[in-house]
Amino acid sequence: MNSMIRLALSAGALMGSGGAHAITITATQDATTLVNALLAGANTGIVVTGATLNGHSQVVDLSGLFPGLPAATLTSSGTYTNASGTYGIGPGVVLSTGGVEGITVDVGGGFPPETFVAGYSDGPNTQEGNGWAFGGTFPPGLPDPNDPGGGTPGLPATSAQEALLDPITQNPACDPGPVFCSHYDVTELIINFDMQAGFTQVAFNIVFGSEEWPEFRDSPFIDGFGMFLNGVNIAAVGGFPVNIRHPDMRPLVDENQDPVPGTTIPGTELDGILGPGGNPVLTFTGLVNPTGNQLRFIVADTSDGVLDTTVYFSALTGVPAPPAVWLLGTGVAGLACRRLLKKRELPASEAT
Repeated sequence: MNSMIRLALSAGALMGSGGAHAITITATQDATTLVNALLAGANTGIVVTGATLNGHSQVVDLSGLFPGLPAATLTSSGTYTNASGTYGIGPGVVLSTGGVEGITVDVGGGFPPETFVAGYSDGPNTQEGNGWAFGGTFPPGLPDPNDPGGGTPGLPATSAQEALLDPITQNPACDPGPVFCSHYDVTELIINFDMQAGFTQVAFNIVFGSEEWPEFRDSPFIDGFGMFLNGVNIAAVGGFPVNIRHPDMRPLVDENQDPVPGTTIPGTELDGILGPGGNPVLTFTGLVNPTGNQLRFIVADTSDGVLDTTVYFSALTGVPAPPAVWLLGTGVAGLACRRLLKKRELPASEAT
């Protein structure tokens, strides 16, 4: 039955996206809550000194679709749990260029809930080209490959965010020449931290996916993601930046929304996942200073804000200095001592 007919039968209460999920998202814009969910535990070696979230939240008016529908909120960040182990990543933080929680309405009349904007809890993937452009109205506009920035563009990035994102999402389809496409609906989490004694690196896991893939991988709509550790982007996989043009992006379903045998990575609403060798969990590490470190996670739409790109983060932790370094030094010293003792036992004519 047509969605408008269902809505005419009843304008019921808004619900969270779907029923019981294994990945269950709680939308929040509180930076401290996000950081606490991202840290792997109490003894991570990381001492957080500050955190900032630059994201989006919008109350969406649905009454233009049908009078009497209540408003709903879409938020670009949240925490999540993962009882099923979807994608193989643990619980943590989710950042998106759209609403992480989605909009689903109970239309009543014996009909199932109607999803208008899917969130990024467990799937199945039911909507091709899911997304939300912040600042827009409902229903959202659609992207036009011949008109980058047309339709509903989303909220523009700052000049500082543009400088970070341009090298990640650069694409020959963006004209003119070296000027890359603008970015929209940027969400970034910035963590300032010191390290406890003995910890020299940080490590964490991510899963990157997008609704732009595969239709727009050769277009100006190259959404991307960066992780800047003390100003250096460490988000590179196989020598390529993390964006929807990456050669290891993989499908979740085919054009008919059916699983793709042998290549499918089942999970959430996302149409494609970055999964080298079929593994969607990407682990990153980086050297840090004893004090004064900064880690910046940033995800963005490119050319417009319509189709979402989403990243899950888990298990941010410190890595101790390898004990093998100390053992190697001790071993070399021990060999030298044993050689010296052996020389002392030899006759003077045989010692060399």
